[in-house]
Amino acid sequence: MNKLKIRNFLNLIFMIGAVIGVAIYLFADEFSGTIVVLSAMSFKIVECSLRLIR
Repeated sequence: MNKLKIRNFLNLIFMIGAVIGVAIYLFADEFSGTIVVLSAMSFKIVECSLRLIR
């Protein structure tokens, strides 16, 4: 699997996680929503690391 496909997959996971996290934050529990968004951000950090490594 090439790096571009891996980065796109990680971005997809990040975007889905961020949307779900914001929805949980707004409509349910603020703490749980924050945890979900922070978890999604970990995928974004990995993606950015892959971009910097090239």
